[in-house]
Amino acid sequence: MKRYYMGVDWGDRLHQVYVGDQEGKKVREMKVQESPQGLAEIGRWLDEKRAEGFELWAAIEKPQGRIVDFLLDHGVEVYPVNPKAVDRVRDRYRMSGSKSDAFDAYVLAEFLRTDQAHLRALRPSSEKAQELKMLSRDQRRVVRHKTRFLNQLTTTLKEYYARPLEAFEDLETEIALDFLQRYPTPAHLSALKRKQFNRFATKQHHLSTQRCEELWEKLNKPQLAVPEHVVRAKAQLVEVLIEQLRASIKAVKIYNHRVESFFASSPAAQFAKTLPGGKSGTLVAAVWAELGDAQGRWESSRHLQAEAGAVPVTKASGKSRVVHFRFACNKHLRHTMYWFSFVSLNHSEWARLYYRGQRDNGHSHHQALRALGAKWLKIIFVMWRDHKPYDENYHLANIARQKMRQAA
Repeated sequence: MKRYYMGVDWGDRLHQVYVGDQEGKKVREMKVQESPQGLAEIGRWLDEKRAEGFELWAAIEKPQGRIVDFLLDHGVEVYPVNPKAVDRVRDRYRMSGSKSDAFDAYVLAEFLRTDQAHLRALRPSSEKAQELKMLSRDQRRVVRHKTRFLNQLTTTLKEYYARPLEAFEDLETEIALDFLQRYPTPAHLSALKRKQFNRFATKQHHLSTQRCEELWEKLNKPQLAVPEHVVRAKAQLVEVLIEQLRASIKAVKIYNHRVESFFASSPAAQFAKTLPGGKSGTLVAAVWAELGDAQGRWESSRHLQAEAGAVPVTKASGKSRVVHFRFACNKHLRHTMYWFSFVSLNHSEWARLYYRGQRDNGHSHHQALRALGAKWLKIIFVMWRDHKPYDENYHLANIARQKMRQAA
């Protein structure tokens, strides 16, 4: 079958496209506007070539986006290419180091034509799985925004008003935010009477008498004097940060509920929720959001471990052998698996023992969690591939059988 190789150097509003044939000869070169008119024009050309019996393969430096969806919708086989690989391939075709969008599109097309055997075609997940992935990643962004506001509030209070930080262990709580809004300066705290505080703590926030007494003692400890101009300026910032933090806390709750309910309606939830901590929360949903549901997306557990950054990179040459941390990976999946491993320590017997063994061998807390995450990914890969639930007892029995074989 005849085939055309396309190189797409994508941009925010303009995409450079180069098309070559199986012999490497140029067929067409065009600029495509990110607009209905521009996409419709290239869409007609793609449909015409497919009707003439041509296979269309395209290489692009991104695995998702509107232009990728557009190409897939028009029957194009899309091959995502790592930008680092493209940067190294440029030297094949030009030694001067010069660079342009048109040249990059040509390099992508030629790289796909000559090295297609080393590339993997994009296999997009279903629309439901893609939506879960977007919801999960957006939820993490919202959580990061909330954390930034919380850190800014903590830093600001340290500059002029340290007592609330010592009294309230968590500034996200409703009582802490209400207290800061009602008593935003040391002067307000000095003027606060015990009866007023009791009414605020017990009647409005339903604290126990003992907890109310503890808070009152902490709030009444002496504090270093701070200049009035500093207090006025920082109190104004605290007022703004509290409003932003309240909005962020509300947004996180909304996203958490949305991710949980959306994942609960997916077929994968029935067996994925058998994992530790899977009955509630968004952690397991975030793991499955990164896995997707495209058949054959993951070739092996090793492939999944590398994508998650759970296994290191080894460079060996002659007598030299160096092991490096794996930076090139799916950062969202690595972050999610790190916290999943941490949560599993309270739910899984073998996970606790494995983590403790790693620590006893001299590994740090983070190294031990990454190693545990690699173990979990082997299990998760089998669950994802075979659509099977997790069984803690079955896994413990497997570990016992392996130890017996090793002993024998």
